Amino acid sequence: MITIYQIKGCPYCERVREWVEANAADKPIIFVTEPLEHEKRKKTIAVSGQAFVPTMKDEETSTVIADDDEKIIEYLKNKFKK
Repeated sequence: MITIYQIKGCPYCERVREWVEANAADKPIIFVTEPLEHEKRKKTIAVSGQAFVPTMKDEETSTVIADDDEKIIEYLKNKFKK
């Protein structure tokens, strides 16, 4: 399963979400919405050691991509051959 950590109103998170909806809606991807305040983003910090979003973790490969929508989308394209 892939988890993507996001916040509301983040254009970079929205870009990742839109790509998933258009290209991988049937894949095991979940989105977790974190609080707006950096210090309250406990889940994102636990996964990547930092609080910036979007952040992705692929449980299958233990891959973590922090704070980079382009790299997340590229990773998903490669993983799902899109």
